[in-house]
Amino acid sequence: MKTTPTSGRMCGILVLYEMQTDFLLRALDGIAQNDAQKRLDTKANHIAWITGSVVQGRYFLAKSFGIDLLSITDELFANNKGIIDDAVYPPLADFIKDWKTFLQSCRKL
Repeated sequence: MKTTPTSGRMCGILVLYEMQTDFLLRALDGIAQNDAQKRLDTKANHIAWITGSVVQGRYFLAKSFGIDLLSITDELFANNKGIIDDAVYPPLADFIKDWKTFLQSCRKL
Protein backbone atom coordinates (compact mmCIF):
# COMPACT_ATOMS: atom_id res chain seq x y z
CA MET A 1 0.00 0.00 0.00
CA LYS A 2 1.56 3.31 -1.09
CA THR A 3 -0.81 5.72 0.63
CA THR A 4 -0.68 6.15 4.39
CA PRO A 5 -4.04 7.18 5.84
CA THR A 6 -4.18 9.82 8.56
CA SER A 7 -6.80 7.89 10.52
CA GLY A 8 -6.05 4.68 12.39
CA ARG A 9 -9.58 3.48 11.66
CA MET A 10 -9.12 4.01 7.95
CA CYS A 11 -5.86 2.08 8.09
CA GLY A 12 -7.75 -0.94 9.45
CA ILE A 13 -10.38 -0.66 6.72
CA LEU A 14 -7.70 -0.48 4.03
CA VAL A 15 -5.91 -3.53 5.42
CA LEU A 16 -9.16 -5.52 5.35
CA TYR A 17 -9.93 -4.30 1.84
CA GLU A 18 -6.52 -5.43 0.56
CA MET A 19 -6.76 -8.76 2.35
CA GLN A 20 -10.21 -9.49 0.90
CA THR A 21 -9.07 -8.46 -2.57
CA ASP A 22 -6.58 -11.31 -2.70
CA PHE A 23 -8.81 -13.70 -0.78
CA LEU A 24 -11.56 -13.77 -3.43
CA LEU A 25 -9.19 -14.92 -6.14
CA ARG A 26 -7.72 -17.62 -3.90
CA ALA A 27 -11.17 -18.78 -2.75
CA LEU A 28 -12.34 -19.33 -6.33
CA ASP A 29 -9.27 -21.26 -7.39
CA GLY A 30 -10.18 -24.80 -8.47
CA ILE A 31 -13.97 -24.45 -8.37
CA ALA A 32 -15.56 -26.10 -11.41
CA GLN A 33 -18.15 -24.10 -13.36
CA ASN A 34 -20.91 -26.66 -12.79
CA ASP A 35 -20.22 -26.58 -9.04
CA ALA A 36 -20.37 -22.78 -9.05
CA GLN A 37 -23.96 -22.95 -10.33
CA LYS A 38 -25.26 -25.46 -7.73
CA ARG A 39 -27.69 -24.27 -5.09
CA LEU A 40 -27.27 -27.43 -3.01
CA ASP A 41 -30.94 -28.40 -3.49
CA THR A 42 -32.03 -25.37 -1.48
CA LYS A 43 -32.88 -21.74 -2.20
CA ALA A 44 -29.35 -20.77 -1.13
CA ASN A 45 -27.35 -18.50 -3.39
CA HIS A 46 -24.77 -20.38 -5.41
CA ILE A 47 -21.08 -19.53 -5.69
CA ALA A 48 -21.49 -17.79 -9.05
CA TRP A 49 -24.14 -15.44 -7.69
CA ILE A 50 -22.21 -14.72 -4.49
CA THR A 51 -19.07 -13.98 -6.50
CA GLY A 52 -20.95 -11.71 -8.89
CA SER A 53 -22.53 -9.87 -6.00
CA VAL A 54 -19.13 -9.27 -4.37
CA VAL A 55 -17.68 -8.04 -7.67
CA GLN A 56 -20.69 -5.76 -8.20
CA GLY A 57 -20.15 -4.37 -4.70
CA ARG A 58 -16.62 -3.31 -5.62
CA TYR A 59 -17.86 -1.59 -8.78
CA PHE A 60 -20.53 0.18 -6.73
CA LEU A 61 -17.86 1.30 -4.27
CA ALA A 62 -15.76 2.66 -7.14
CA LYS A 63 -18.74 4.65 -8.42
CA SER A 64 -19.24 6.20 -5.00
CA PHE A 65 -15.65 7.48 -5.28
CA GLY A 66 -16.27 8.90 -8.75
CA ILE A 67 -14.68 6.04 -10.71
CA ASP A 68 -17.04 5.23 -13.56
CA LEU A 69 -16.52 1.56 -14.36
CA LEU A 70 -19.05 -0.92 -15.67
CA SER A 71 -18.61 -4.63 -15.05
CA ILE A 72 -19.33 -7.09 -17.83
CA THR A 73 -21.84 -8.81 -15.54
CA ASP A 74 -23.51 -5.58 -14.41
CA GLU A 75 -26.98 -6.37 -15.74
CA LEU A 76 -27.39 -9.47 -13.56
CA PHE A 77 -26.52 -7.59 -10.38
CA ALA A 78 -27.51 -3.95 -10.98
CA ASN A 79 -29.57 -2.30 -8.24
CA ASN A 80 -28.84 -5.10 -5.75
CA LYS A 81 -30.76 -7.65 -7.82
CA GLY A 82 -31.15 -10.98 -6.09
CA ILE A 83 -30.56 -14.36 -7.60
CA ILE A 84 -32.70 -15.26 -10.61
CA ASP A 85 -33.96 -18.82 -10.19
CA ASP A 86 -33.60 -20.15 -13.74
CA ALA A 87 -30.69 -17.99 -14.90
CA VAL A 88 -27.37 -19.49 -15.88
CA TYR A 89 -24.77 -17.16 -14.47
CA PRO A 90 -21.51 -16.39 -16.27
CA PRO A 91 -18.45 -18.55 -15.70
CA LEU A 92 -16.29 -17.66 -12.72
CA ALA A 93 -13.64 -16.60 -15.24
CA ASP A 94 -15.88 -13.66 -16.23
CA PHE A 95 -16.19 -12.53 -12.62
CA ILE A 96 -12.44 -12.90 -12.13
CA LYS A 97 -11.85 -10.82 -15.27
CA ASP A 98 -14.16 -8.11 -13.88
CA TRP A 99 -12.34 -8.25 -10.53
CA LYS A 100 -8.93 -7.85 -12.18
CA THR A 101 -10.19 -5.04 -14.44
CA PHE A 102 -11.42 -3.21 -11.35
CA LEU A 103 -8.07 -3.65 -9.64
CA GLN A 104 -6.10 -2.46 -12.68
CA SER A 105 -8.33 0.59 -13.06
CA CYS A 106 -7.94 1.57 -9.42
CA ARG A 107 -4.16 1.14 -9.49
CA LYS A 108 -3.94 3.67 -12.34
CA LEU A 109 -5.38 6.38 -10.10
